[in-house]
Amino acid sequence: MAVMTRQPADWTDRAPLKIRAVREIRATPQEVWDVLCDHERWPEWFSALDKAEATGGTGLGSTRTVWVAKKPIHEEFIVWDEPCSWGFSVVEAEGPLGLVTETLNERVDIQVLSDDRVRVTYLMALQPKPRTGLLFRVLKRQLSKTLRQSLAGLERSLEAQRA
Repeated sequence: MAVMTRQPADWTDRAPLKIRAVREIRATPQEVWDVLCDHERWPEWFSALDKAEATGGTGLGSTRTVWVAKKPIHEEFIVWDEPCSWGFSVVEAEGPLGLVTETLNERVDIQVLSDDRVRVTYLMALQPKPRTGLLFRVLKRQLSKTLRQSLAGLERSLEAQRA
């Protein structure tokens, strides 16, 4: 298991490599927030995850573990501003992520557009390990696609809850 360099929340906006997906969704901020905080259900709408579970409390400083390709990734929440902004820093990762990344922060921002419409922005911020920059440029397209598909999955999840 590779120990990652934990970065503060403000690093996310100045990271050397950022991948962003944005989607307007018919929902309230609280509805989106509730889905984000239901860790165990993430694999239902975030297809890159095999499993997700809360491992330590809720709120700022809480932790969770997710599995990608059956490899665990341990995260600590560094942003918890209900129902507007939610984010974490990866603290340990097994598998390819730990081999090629020094730091990974992710943040979801929820912006109110109207009473029943929000703009959800998912930002992935990375610091690749030395000599892996070319690999990340190649992977950036795939990661961007994954984030876009996940936001579409989030929207479908919210629609299913309303039905």
